[in-house]
Amino acid sequence: MPRTPLRTLILIKDSDCKVCRLFEEGSIEGVFKHLRCGETTSTHLIQMTRRRRSDGAKLQLRGVSAYRMSAGLYLIESPSCTACKVISSSPSIPRQAIYIPRVGIVFNLLTPGPRVSKKIVERLTYAGKDVQVIEETQFLLPRVLTDRQYMVLVTAIRMGYLNTPREVSLSELSSAVGLSKSTVYKHLKAALKKLALEAYLQYEPTRGQRRVSLIY
Repeated sequence: MPRTPLRTLILIKDSDCKVCRLFEEGSIEGVFKHLRCGETTSTHLIQMTRRRRSDGAKLQLRGVSAYRMSAGLYLIESPSCTACKVISSSPSIPRQAIYIPRVGIVFNLLTPGPRVSKKIVERLTYAGKDVQVIEETQFLLPRVLTDRQYMVLVTAIRMGYLNTPREVSLSELSSAVGLSKSTVYKHLKAALKKLALEAYLQYEPTRGQRRVSLIY
């Protein structure tokens, strides 16, 4: 049976995230619905809680690119902060992150084990960030995952398939688990969707808090 992944909560007290800075300054009000960490650019999906016609133009002036998706829903691209750069190039999945004004940002990371988690913290510290490990626990993937979905997901994390850029190809991943590329892709997509749903159901009750923004 494969080893159990590790759930690591990391607090970055001096985040240099441009989007978090917009929340801190009161330039925008809303909640983060999704975050994709990139090596150079990161994408944030934000549901505005207070809509203003000037929101899009105001964001453009603050050095980020804003795209209005629908009523109150914005896709914001900004230069990657230190945390996003490190996470995007590490074998890990950012499950959630909670931005707390005047405190910092807490990342809930899923990693293959303590060695990877320790490396992420070391890289952030080396980059000059004030980092604190809040908690490390063995992460039991939701029971809704099938055995194959579990195996494919854990293998993808360990091999760096989910990193940006990817460290292995889909062909290499499929060879490692002994399944076809289409089957691996199907199981991986299903597993990630179930993880996202589990995270949403777990953290949805706090969505109404005005001063805490959740990144799913």
